[in-house]
Amino acid sequence: MVCRRFIQVLHSLPIVMVAVRYGSAGDPIAQSLSPVLARLVVSHIAGEGDGKKSPDMQMKRVMVIPARKVEDALAWAYVDALPRSVEWDLSGAEINRFVTTSRLDKAVAEATEAISECPQELSQRGESPHLPVGPDGIPGSGDEVWLSLTSPLKHQLGSASLRYVDDSMGIESINCLRWNNREWWAASTDGPGLILVAEHLGIDMSDEPVLDLRGGGGAARSVAWAWSAEGGLLRWLGGRRELREGGPWEASMAKDGKDAVLTIDFENQELEAEGLVMKAKYDAMNGSYEQRVEKLADVSSGIDGRWLLAAQHLISWSTLWRPDIPYQLPDLGLLLARLASVEAYFE
Repeated sequence: MVCRRFIQVLHSLPIVMVAVRYGSAGDPIAQSLSPVLARLVVSHIAGEGDGKKSPDMQMKRVMVIPARKVEDALAWAYVDALPRSVEWDLSGAEINRFVTTSRLDKAVAEATEAISECPQELSQRGESPHLPVGPDGIPGSGDEVWLSLTSPLKHQLGSASLRYVDDSMGIESINCLRWNNREWWAASTDGPGLILVAEHLGIDMSDEPVLDLRGGGGAARSVAWAWSAEGGLLRWLGGRRELREGGPWEASMAKDGKDAVLTIDFENQELEAEGLVMKAKYDAMNGSYEQRVEKLADVSSGIDGRWLLAAQHLISWSTLWRPDIPYQLPDLGLLLARLASVEAYFE
């Protein structure tokens, strides 16, 4: 499949230990849960909460980066300085304050140790989802920066100087970056992330399922690209931005008559739809860990945007940041459960 083909490059240089700074950039960004996901994945691959540290990587900092221009996000990568400080919604304080990092580390450790298996409510419903794997030849470094990009940054990078592991340049949608002290590598993981969610929930892409899509921005283009590349059909429901004509999804536009198995809305509108519905934006959630898991599992009432957030984050790891260890990553349901635990800890 097109969205699972990757550029073959030279084998990576051996790395004894890599120190990573991770940032989630965009505007608004204070609500971002991506730093939590980054910490949770590191904790998982380091030994599932038994006190061990990863033998080959250290995530020395996570950050939320307020940026309306992608240059501000890149500046943080180069000089480790923010254009302005921002209070992180989860903690009610700046994310880089000692009290915040200490609480986050404790919450992540407790979640990883307490939740060793995916709760039944969040377990996969269909065949085992396929996690796409990136090239094993991205040159590594002992000191790297990994970035997640959200609105309005996803379409602002189009430089030929970037190295791409997929078709993100062609669809003008980049949501994750890797800086190895020599070059920038880029990928678009929103679309493959939706495929991972769909398969986890039992949708079989070989059945040519129909996806109804509202919106035309970077994430919507990534979804249209990935869904069509995996054999699915699309219906565009309109939106503030047009879904670009002539894109790789054009031949996969569905005709009327076949019901959609899934509707995704990138504009937070009230939509009447058959089948499963996802609003890509995730809102604040209240309640205990058990109540949060129950809400996440109730997909018939609406698929929480955390599903897509966690799925695209996993694929950023498997295709760009650490394509050498895809099978050491947590599965989607387990990662969501641990995220719910961390959020409950901070409430």
